[in-house]
Amino acid sequence: MHSISENIKLRKLTLADIPFAMGLKTKANWNQLVSDWEFLIKADKGGNFVAEYNGRNAGTATTLIYQDKFSWIGMVLVDPAFRGLGIGTTLLNAAIDFARDKGTVRLDATPQGKKLYEKLGFQTERELLRLERGGSMPISGHSPAAVIKSIPDDLAEMDASVFGANRGKVLRYLNSNSPDYACSVIEDGKVTGYCLGRSGSNYEHIGPLIAENTDAARGLLITALESCRDKPVIVDTFADNSNWIDFLKSMGFKIQRPLIRMYLGNLNHPGKPEMQYAIAGPELG
Repeated sequence: MHSISENIKLRKLTLADIPFAMGLKTKANWNQLVSDWEFLIKADKGGNFVAEYNGRNAGTATTLIYQDKFSWIGMVLVDPAFRGLGIGTTLLNAAIDFARDKGTVRLDATPQGKKLYEKLGFQTERELLRLERGGSMPISGHSPAAVIKSIPDDLAEMDASVFGANRGKVLRYLNSNSPDYACSVIEDGKVTGYCLGRSGSNYEHIGPLIAENTDAARGLLITALESCRDKPVIVDTFADNSNWIDFLKSMGFKIQRPLIRMYLGNLNHPGKPEMQYAIAGPELG
């Protein structure tokens, strides 16, 4: 237990805290399942925290480390009963202090949180949009690319140049937990795209979706949608990819809300955002 003030103390987030963490995410209407919390906790290298206020659990924050290139802060949640007491800022500062010497600190913020992050020194990297699609909508069109329902064994190595760092642990988690969404595109004997996804409490989440061209991205999306079994779907994509967003809208997606990708420090490993048609999620990058 690390005492921050007379009232606020921080401790390590553990598997025993999952019921509390699930309660927080439910109050916030977020999409994570127990398995998502389990992954984040088991991947912890020391940057996951619970904040206690006068001995009562009040908030969480998680940190994923991607080699020595950058870290990812996520799941910053504060119980509504404890808001306005500095708990969110305390959690963020603890995560930043942990991650600062491990490369760039990155996160995906809500518009409401942007001002706080800016006060802490974060800069805007790119804007994102979350789009959602109803579960009862038919899938129009057909896949314009040769999609197979599997991903290559060396995906982490291929993915690293696009994401900016090796995230093999994330890709393996998604593939093992939701294999129905794993698919790739082979063109002239070469992998030109791949897609993963996961189930959630409110939506199926498609992403990451990586492709060298729009045709491959379209094929992957349609194939993933066919695996959703009439469930509502979300996709988080970069806001400046207007042609892709137009295609998503043609498939029945509607803009739900914006997100802002932000960073602290020098952005030395941005990856290849032009190939990222959907991210893995705000807590994963």
